[in-house]
Amino acid sequence: MKKILIMRIRFLYLFVGTIIIIALFIIWLFKRPCEQWERPANVPVSAIWKGGCDGGNWLELVDIKDDTIRLRIYRDWNGELILDADFVSENCKDLHLTVANWNEYIDYFDGTKIYSKTQLDSSCCRLFPVFPAYYEEKNID
Repeated sequence: MKKILIMRIRFLYLFVGTIIIIALFIIWLFKRPCEQWERPANVPVSAIWKGGCDGGNWLELVDIKDDTIRLRIYRDWNGELILDADFVSENCKDLHLTVANWNEYIDYFDGTKIYSKTQLDSSCCRLFPVFPAYYEEKNID
């Protein structure tokens, strides 16, 4: 009887230890910092990386006038220009982008619009391109 109890306790310790090791591995795996994306040679030095570990885009501020911001957006891995356009805001009443602060507010480009880090009244602040754009990558289907 005593041997069975000792075996159960050992099994319990082994089980709990395994769970702890797996949990620590998962935490380590998902909390690792992202490697910094290498800037392709054709992306201007003034362009800023916006994205995460899985990808993103390089954004270059061209100009800010009144309620529009002109940005050039480059592909992450090869630096090809995707879009050069003016952007206007939606759901961003109190968002005043300037040359000094635009980088702090812009979060990422999803392929069609730019999302801001700012959220007002449970609605996401977004910037939509004004078409026709100065340049737009052509999709080849």
